[in-house]
Amino acid sequence: MSERLSNEMVTAIRTLFFERLAQTNRELLEAHTDIAQEINVQNHYSVLGLLAEVEVRVQTMQTISLVLRECLGG
Repeated sequence: MSERLSNEMVTAIRTLFFERLAQTNRELLEAHTDIAQEINVQNHYSVLGLLAEVEVRVQTMQTISLVLRECLGG
């Protein structure tokens, strides 16, 4: 028994399909945005960590420089 779908049924199916497709696209966009924000946060903390490490090294070098100056009478 092979019956053709009515125009109304085809239209309803198309409408549901495109509504679901639009919803899926919105969800993917939200997920992409969430991932991008997470990457930005991780990069921010990575950069802050690197800056803190550089600051510690600079302070260490300044301390060594002061100690050497005192030891060498300068």
